Amino acid sequence: MGRENKKEAVATLHREQIMKAAEQLFSKKGFAQTTIDDISKASEYSRRTIYSYYESKEDILHHIIEKGLVILKQDIQNAINLNDSFIDGYKLICMAMRKYQVEYPHSVNNVNNAKFSDFDIENLSETIKHILILGTEINTILAEFIEKGKEKGIVRQDIVPMLTVYILWSSITSFLSLAQTKGQFISKQFSISENEFLDYGFKQIINSILEVRI
Repeated sequence: MGRENKKEAVATLHREQIMKAAEQLFSKKGFAQTTIDDISKASEYSRRTIYSYYESKEDILHHIIEKGLVILKQDIQNAINLNDSFIDGYKLICMAMRKYQVEYPHSVNNVNNAKFSDFDIENLSETIKHILILGTEINTILAEFIEKGKEKGIVRQDIVPMLTVYILWSSITSFLSLAQTKGQFISKQFSISENEFLDYGFKQIINSILEVRI
């Protein structure tokens, strides 16, 4: 490994450690109540070091959001590439979204609650620009997936792919939130496993766009 590559690897490790500490604090105390001093203490990095990698607490959060979306995009693309079956691909996409919700809750919450009116379009940071690009790329991948389902005669011909992406995204994330908070109770109530509950819910969501229900 060359000197520059080693230097970048070390910098990446430091950024990851700072982000990890910040994520834990955001979950425990909330974003608004967390300070750079808190992150400094939890990460064992000085304020000066933190500011050498991140511009602000908000910048750390933006990088957390970005990281979650990068992983989600990769997982969704893999789910589609590894499956010729539309239904199997869809199920793996749902599991990728479940992983995203569990492992990157701050990314999920901020993406779902974001409003374009909140952004100063003329003064966006490079990280926020990349977040918006990632969102567009993920939507495009999913829309193309639905379009291929139409071509195979699996998805109804009256379905508008991109519009459907927004609806499915909302439905799946809402269902996953339900599963996360009440899944254990519901599974016990109906004497099924949590995975069976997830599978049932995912089927109900996708059936709304299929030619033949599963």
